[in-house]
Amino acid sequence: MLLWIVVIMLCMLVVALARQIGALHLRLGPRGAFEADDEGPPLGEAPPPMEVRDPLGAAVAIGGPGSPSLLLFVSPGCHVCEQVLPAVDVVARAGALDPLVITDVDEEETALAFARRSFKAPVLSGIDVATSYSVPGTPYVIVLDGSGVVRAKGTVNNLEQMEGLVDTAVRRITEAV
Repeated sequence: MLLWIVVIMLCMLVVALARQIGALHLRLGPRGAFEADDEGPPLGEAPPPMEVRDPLGAAVAIGGPGSPSLLLFVSPGCHVCEQVLPAVDVVARAGALDPLVITDVDEEETALAFARRSFKAPVLSGIDVATSYSVPGTPYVIVLDGSGVVRAKGTVNNLEQMEGLVDTAVRRITEAV
């Protein structure tokens, strides 16, 4: 009986240690966003501007000349997306960018999934946008300058990666001027 108690205690200890290792892995994981050249729209080029409708029916322009913008592509039910979504307003504001959250589902599912959102960025259904911009998966960020040119892009898994991507874009925008 005493040996069974010891075995159970050791099992609980192993589970607790495995959980701590997982937490350290998440905290100390890769810092930079994954910016692959063969994914998404090409850096330094302007993808074709598109127009989508917001939930109220108003037209929203994506790309083309206008304000510099941060496009965050997300999927409902994506746990990593849920972790980066609350920071989209703050990160975009830090880079003087207009944030847009674009989903890869239709309008109805977008409305259901993001009805209780805690951020101010507009949430748009953009299945065609994700396809046109060759978005490989979510969460994916594209930063466009005022001319609609891609200045940074990449898959982000946490706040630090999104901030790094915005910092890179701001540096590239400044260098281009």
